[in-house]
Amino acid sequence: MYRPPVVRARKRTCVEPWVIGLISFLSLIALAVCIGLTVHYVRYNQRKTYNYYSTLPFTSDKLYSEFGREASKNFTEMSQRIETMVKNAFYKSPLRGQLVKAHIIKFSKEYDGVSAHMLLIFRIRSTEDPESVHQIVEHVLHEKLKHATGPPSVDPESVEIKKINKTETDNYLNHCCGTRRNKSTAQTSLRIVGGTQAEEGEWPWQSSLQWDGYHRCGATLINSTWLVSAAHCFRMHKDPSSWTASFGATIQPPKLRTGLRRIIVHEKYKYPSHDYDIALAELSRPVPCTNAVHKICLPDANHEFQPGQRMFVTGFGALQNDGFTQNHLRQVQVDYIDTQTCNRPQSYNGAITPRMLCAGFLKGEKDACQGDSGGPLVASDVRDIWYLAGIVSWGDECGQPNKPGVYTRVTAFRDWIASKTGI
Repeated sequence: MYRPPVVRARKRTCVEPWVIGLISFLSLIALAVCIGLTVHYVRYNQRKTYNYYSTLPFTSDKLYSEFGREASKNFTEMSQRIETMVKNAFYKSPLRGQLVKAHIIKFSKEYDGVSAHMLLIFRIRSTEDPESVHQIVEHVLHEKLKHATGPPSVDPESVEIKKINKTETDNYLNHCCGTRRNKSTAQTSLRIVGGTQAEEGEWPWQSSLQWDGYHRCGATLINSTWLVSAAHCFRMHKDPSSWTASFGATIQPPKLRTGLRRIIVHEKYKYPSHDYDIALAELSRPVPCTNAVHKICLPDANHEFQPGQRMFVTGFGALQNDGFTQNHLRQVQVDYIDTQTCNRPQSYNGAITPRMLCAGFLKGEKDACQGDSGGPLVASDVRDIWYLAGIVSWGDECGQPNKPGVYTRVTAFRDWIASKTGI
């Protein structure tokens, strides 16, 4: 026989009103404490940027002419020494860990010596008194540097410092070559062939060269009026009035566009040879230096890049062999490959001359492609300043095994660039 379940009545328990009130009161107190702690944590840990411009007189066993030229090897070495000296001074101060950048922007020859002009950028808790911060910065530069070991020998008593705003800081940095304000390229899997877009300001020296309004080649800004590109870009079209140069992470719309005044193709470039594949283009007007548009550094003629060194190549070229131009700038990390390896029979079989360099991977996959010609191959130094190592020139298709990209070696043409531009 079917037996229905037995249902037992449950005794109802009543909660006293005062208990409910106490629980609600305690909950409100706990919520208020949590909110207060959160607000205190956010306020206490919120950071404010402080920017300073400082001049540091010093003496050195080197002559000013040896390090006075921006981006030279001696400029880099002297800058690194002074920047390290200053960073160490602040490391042993109340502002330890709060100096985010010490950057030499130039050297100047003074009547009684030489001065280094430096930007100092701090990120300090917003609860700190600005005047107290300024006093600490002055104290460190005037007192702690007395115990710094050289060379060079800095004169702490003559150090000058003034607070500047963000606009002034940006302006100083943008007039230095090779600086980048947006640096999200820590990823190493990026490719131009099938790749990922670069952000605005990541590669501010990149230019698109357009003939009759259509993108043809890349180029690199080396000062406010000159671009460097590949000679083969101008093989068919040499009239500068038909060319325009645009800047920014997109071709349309560009951050800036201007015409060309003249084109200088290397005298020894002879098509179909890939040798001496370099050209200069003078802009019809100087471009202003901004976060999104400014110049790359040129390496000294005797600068040596090392096999395996990490480099980046950028461009608006195709995602695959015989593909189409891209509107948005792309980037890829590649490795410098020594000439002996690149000249092996299975690679380019002796075709790489002393005026060329190879970069990429022997397994292929990551490479520049059609439409990237003339664009930059760049590498950074110990100060995170970027230099133009190569110019996209040629290669067997795009991203093929044992066929890395071949670039015009900029150091081989450093004196030629100087003879034509004065840079």
